[in-house]
Amino acid sequence: METLLSFDKQLFLVVNHLPHTALLNAFFLGLSGIGAVGLVWFVLAGILFLREERKHHWFFAPIVLAGAGSYLVAEMILKNLVARPRPSLAMGAIILGSPSTDYSFPSGHATIAFAMAVVLSKIEPRWRPVFYLLAVAISFSRLYVGKHFPLDLLGGALAGYAVGHCSWQLARFIGVRLNIVS
Repeated sequence: METLLSFDKQLFLVVNHLPHTALLNAFFLGLSGIGAVGLVWFVLAGILFLREERKHHWFFAPIVLAGAGSYLVAEMILKNLVARPRPSLAMGAIILGSPSTDYSFPSGHATIAFAMAVVLSKIEPRWRPVFYLLAVAISFSRLYVGKHFPLDLLGGALAGYAVGHCSWQLARFIGVRLNIVS
């Protein structure tokens, strides 16, 4: 386990020490910002809802479940269970933006990004590559700005993928039971 964590730290430092210019810093801080609390995903969901021919309020059920599930799994359960400290200036990290005080594993940004990418891809399959590319970009931004280690992102992506699929299945199950969706 120590070897894996050592490799994780070294990979973090390689990525985190990529060139930091004012333009790149602004770009990655912006990506990280739109990924906070799922902001960009809820905006995208609203756009998809407005484009739907048959507007129904059940549309938002898997989206809300994915958002709430991501928060519950990443922030309330896994972070407190694993209790991994975040990258620090003492280890040589370049940290942009305000300091984070909670634990590092898993990345909440990656968890919600991948959960929403799963759900929104089910709603609009043609946009699947865009959703997943955005999820990867938001996750990568967390390395660049010095907030997470690579394993935090991988753990968040896997947790988010599972939360997204469970949210979709649960919303479909409940909707069919209530005779709201077919």
